[in-house]
Amino acid sequence: MKKMSICIIMLGMLLSVSFGQEQTKLGLGFEFHTFPSIFLHEDGTSLGIYMPINTGSLLIEPLIMYSSSETEVDYDDYTLDDSKYTESDLTLLIGILKPTVRGKIRSYFGIRFGKQYIVQDYDDNDWDVENEYLIIAPTIGAEYYISDNFSFGGEGMYTMVTNEEEEDTYTTSSKVHMLIPRFIVRFYF
Repeated sequence: MKKMSICIIMLGMLLSVSFGQEQTKLGLGFEFHTFPSIFLHEDGTSLGIYMPINTGSLLIEPLIMYSSSETEVDYDDYTLDDSKYTESDLTLLIGILKPTVRGKIRSYFGIRFGKQYIVQDYDDNDWDVENEYLIIAPTIGAEYYISDNFSFGGEGMYTMVTNEEEEDTYTTSSKVHMLIPRFIVRFYF
C-alpha cells in the first residue's frame, strides 16, 4: 500500500510539472479493433473511448471500455425453469506516453495500466462470478494529424493480464499475454 501511495504522489508531481510547462490540449478518441472477429467475444466487443490529455511533453490518456451481454432461455416445457445469464465487462486504463513530433506525424511510446472487472450472473443457481484483473501494457504507436484538431493512427499494446483468486484450500493464478493492434481516431478541442 505504501508503494502504491508513493507511485500516486510521483505521478501527481509528474503531471503537475507537465501541465505547467506547455499548453494542455484535451480530446476524445475512439478505437476500432483490428483483430479478426474470431478473437472477439461472441456478442461483439467492447470498443474503447479515449480521453487524451496532450501536454506537449507527455500524452496522458485514460481509456474506458464497457460491454454487457444477456442470454435468456425460455423453455416451452413447464417442467423446466427458464434461465438467464448476464455478463458485464468494465476496463479502466490510463496511458502515460512520451510523444515525438515530426511534421504532421506524432509517434509515442509508454505504458498503459489499470484494471478489468468482469461480472457473470447465472440466475438459475445463485452462482455468480466476479473477477478483477490487473493489466500492464507497454505501448507504441503513431498518429497522423489531418488538421490541428483531428488525427488518426495505430498502436500496438503488448498486454499482460494477471489474476489471483484465493479459495479456502487453494489459490488460482492466471496470466494472459497478448499483442493487441488498434486503429484510433482522436479529436482535440
